[in-house]
Amino acid sequence: MTKRSRFSAEREAFEQLKHAVDNDPELRKDIEIALQQLLGRYSTKIRENRFIVGGALEVILTAALRAAGVQAEDVGMSEQRIDIRIHNNGGFSIKGHFKGKANIRLINVLGDSPQTEWDTATIFVLHNVGIGYADPELLPNATERAADALVMRYKDLQNFLKNNRNFLIECAVPSTLQNPSESELVSRVVAREILKRTKKLAEYIP
Repeated sequence: MTKRSRFSAEREAFEQLKHAVDNDPELRKDIEIALQQLLGRYSTKIRENRFIVGGALEVILTAALRAAGVQAEDVGMSEQRIDIRIHNNGGFSIKGHFKGKANIRLINVLGDSPQTEWDTATIFVLHNVGIGYADPELLPNATERAADALVMRYKDLQNFLKNNRNFLIECAVPSTLQNPSESELVSRVVAREILKRTKKLAEYIP
């Protein structure tokens, strides 16, 4: 009897998402439009934008999972490792990678804690690749410790998805804006929206 993986719920949910996207051109197009709009406005080369883009990815993928019939909840504000909870029985961390082939930061760590390990099913949004899935059982030796983070070796993830297409949703994922001067700055967008609701300051919005 085959032993059930502790990531079975996450794998089944990703399979359901992949099936929906592969068989619904409109859903695929919506996801691509959302990613293009997000990354076309906010360059992740700007530090403050990285956090906003990461949070927006969580919302976009929660919506995509729901559209595929998966009971998904955005819990990024309240959970430490899981960004999207599914069926009250597991969940996903969401990681975006929008330039180059550098290693992917999985967990930011403090000090030299040897206990830090990757223990969460993860959906990766990768430019020029698509939306992929991996978990510690599928890629048990693909992480390494950097100075302040636990990272996934990009090459290992890329090879895994290339050889296991059932864990990859092929869709257009753009790279980040290469010229930060063309990007909007999240703090300025928020401030201007707030100032538009004022009486006097609205006349002086920079």
